[in-house]
Amino acid sequence: MKVDEKSVVQSATLLGYVLLLILVALVGAAAAVIIWLFVDVQQLGYMLAAGVGYESDALKTWQAFALSLILLVQIGIWIAVVSQGRNIFTALTRVALSDASTAAGKVARLLWAMLAWGIAGHTIATVVATWHFPEGTKALEVSLGSTEISIAIAALLATFMSRAFVLGAALWQDHQKVI
Repeated sequence: MKVDEKSVVQSATLLGYVLLLILVALVGAAAAVIIWLFVDVQQLGYMLAAGVGYESDALKTWQAFALSLILLVQIGIWIAVVSQGRNIFTALTRVALSDASTAAGKVARLLWAMLAWGIAGHTIATVVATWHFPEGTKALEVSLGSTEISIAIAALLATFMSRAFVLGAALWQDHQKVI
């Protein structure tokens, strides 16, 4: 089977540009949260508390900052995942399969980190959002929903793909030596 190197490079370049656009959008989202944090911290806190499922009009400023920080960490992990994903395609455009396999391994590890932070971050956010509630109504919630299951599946697939990239890189180098 012959691999058309030109079509692989074109596809990798296109996907690299798509991931660059996503990266710009994520950085923009992080910047918007930071700006909103300093413009109207209370409104941001109310919105984030409602997003966790615990609306309240009595959030303290520290709660809004804590919820914002949790969100910014999540966005930061997404930025790292997308950036490493872009590195995969950048390496493929150079036909550097070993670099692509290294980046794929990093993506897999970052997806596992995203899963862990998603669960931990939501749990921490529920505690923060309900901190001021009366005794007996505070919450500690661990969420394992469809988002977490999807991320776990993506992390499993990325782990497998990173291993496949390592094997593919070794086979490609062996093929290049034979030719």
